[in-house]
Amino acid sequence: MAYQQFNADNAFQLQMRPAAVRIYQTLFPDCQVSHLEGREGQAHVLDAEFAIDAMIRMTQGQCLSVQEKFRRHSFMRRWDFTQEYRNAVGTEYEAPGEWYKLWAQLYFYGWANAELNDFGAWFLMDIVKYKLLVEEAGGLAKLGVYHRNQRHGSADFYAIPVAALAPAILESRGVPQRFLAR
Repeated sequence: MAYQQFNADNAFQLQMRPAAVRIYQTLFPDCQVSHLEGREGQAHVLDAEFAIDAMIRMTQGQCLSVQEKFRRHSFMRRWDFTQEYRNAVGTEYEAPGEWYKLWAQLYFYGWANAELNDFGAWFLMDIVKYKLLVEEAGGLAKLGVYHRNQRHGSADFYAIPVAALAPAILESRGVPQRFLAR
């Protein structure tokens, strides 16, 4: 069951990538976007170790690293950001999650539209500003609500209201203004 869910989630991520690339190309005209792929279905080392899903090469040659999370349309009503904390919680494979490996510069977070061909809402967040917000608040538990996700590999995460992240959000579309007021 978990394997089937993983495959469905992976297919969804791949389906939404072109929409994310269109957004990057709008934000950074003439950029080149490459998604990092590992060998034989494995995660790329930069994704596995540093939570980097994509690279955006700007016209002057510099690169921006991006972590991506695409959520299904049904989650849009929650207006939260889910930060994975640990993987395989309670098993012999328990390990630090994305929070501990987040070295990307930007975080693209988007909710798919009902047709699954674009994003109904999204934001691009500065990860350094995000980390400083968490630090200043006194930790993830001070900003969000802890959840144990047993449906998707026993990971745990914090659901953080988008409004709490407003100072770190660089650009957004479709997110209600009341969540972005600073």
